[in-house]
Amino acid sequence: MTVFFFQTNEVMQLYNRLSKLKPSTILEKDPEEPQDVVNISAEGKKRQVLDQTRTEVLDHIRNTR
Repeated sequence: MTVFFFQTNEVMQLYNRLSKLKPSTILEKDPEEPQDVVNISAEGKKRQVLDQTRTEVLDHIRNTR
């Protein structure tokens, strides 16, 4: 592995952080899946309901012809 001069400080900081941890915590740690969170505003919910209603009404009108 090659470490360039400008990376020396970063390597030393990483080494200090890892040397303080127990080996078991480094090896046994499973990466957690990030959770997706979606927040829809009240106005967005209203728009969604109106669009869905409009689509259903138009489909119903088209199918009855």
